[in-house]
Amino acid sequence: MQNNMTPTASAERIHILDILRGFAIFGILAVNIGGFATPQFFPGYSIPAMPWYDNLAHNLMLFFAEGKFYSIFSFLFGLGFAVQLNRAQAKGRDINSFYPRRLWILFGFGILHALLFWLGDILRLYALLGFVLLAFRNHTSRTLLVWTGIFFALSFFMLILMGGPNGGNEPVPGIDLVSMAQQAYGGTSYLNILIFQGLIILPSFIIIALIQGFSVMALFLLGMLAGRSHFFEQLNENRHRLKRAFVTGLLIGIPGNALLIWAANPLWTSLGFTLGAPALAVTYIAALSLASLTQTGQKILAPLASVGRMALTNYFLQSVLCSILFSGYGAGLYEKIGAAGLWGITFLIYLAQIPFSMWWLSKFQFGPLEWVWRSLTYKQRQPFIRAENPTGNLL
Repeated sequence: MQNNMTPTASAERIHILDILRGFAIFGILAVNIGGFATPQFFPGYSIPAMPWYDNLAHNLMLFFAEGKFYSIFSFLFGLGFAVQLNRAQAKGRDINSFYPRRLWILFGFGILHALLFWLGDILRLYALLGFVLLAFRNHTSRTLLVWTGIFFALSFFMLILMGGPNGGNEPVPGIDLVSMAQQAYGGTSYLNILIFQGLIILPSFIIIALIQGFSVMALFLLGMLAGRSHFFEQLNENRHRLKRAFVTGLLIGIPGNALLIWAANPLWTSLGFTLGAPALAVTYIAALSLASLTQTGQKILAPLASVGRMALTNYFLQSVLCSILFSGYGAGLYEKIGAAGLWGITFLIYLAQIPFSMWWLSKFQFGPLEWVWRSLTYKQRQPFIRAENPTGNLL
């Protein structure tokens, strides 16, 4: 049977989703860069005393970035699934004819990403939970809402069991992972980094899945609900809802993230993270959506869409650049840059990605990894050189 499912054409794209994805790429880097620069994500690591400006920069990252941007990506992943499901149904196709293959390819990208560059890779979790999302496709919206609440509750209780969002930091008996990380990333051998990451790629993924899995699944379902309702295709009609979402997100997100930073009890920090991170993510989504409805906002936000259309490529590119900057085989900045300096590097990398993405998409229809992903998903080589009407990336 001929496969008539093709990547989303630019005329069919929902522009605000590219903008949101491009914005989220910045926040992902703002959080992840600390893991490239220090062994802070390894059990047994103690944050050293910092000057006031680094302490302020670290708290700003926790308050405004930690958990917010993977929440946006998770929401968009679920929304994108709903859009693809709608398109498949409109063409009389079964989404099972291509979507599982798409997920396995994403999982393969995630394994390569984690092994070669970044143990904190989120793609593997998205790919595996994508199969769970697939199982929810025929459920009613009411059922999806119920399960969203269940997954958020499970996320809350899992965080408590792990000692809060900042818990799970006790040293592993008999293994000094912090010293191992310092030797691997601070050394000059990339081979030693590969060996180290290969040894702990599975246990590190299990920790990521335990900490983030339930919240990611909840956000997948919320995104799926938004996709079903065509909310982002009707932004003008939903302007008042966006304003309410913006205010509600602030009212929940500000106290929630204050708890995350200043509360000592794991119960309160877990509650703050469970509610505060997605709430501020909603505020960001609403703010950018409202801004995109104005001419000035459209001009300012347009460059972010190019970054978003190449989100997978830019995600990998950030890891490549950070690996070269901080590891000993590159610039050797491991444990030499404070939190304030990391914000500066984050801005520099992202500001470089904007013109790079715009230039690339002026020449090609897809980012390089997006092109590979789509070609393998549809089992046919996709057009790559930019045509008169370029196609964008799939949601």
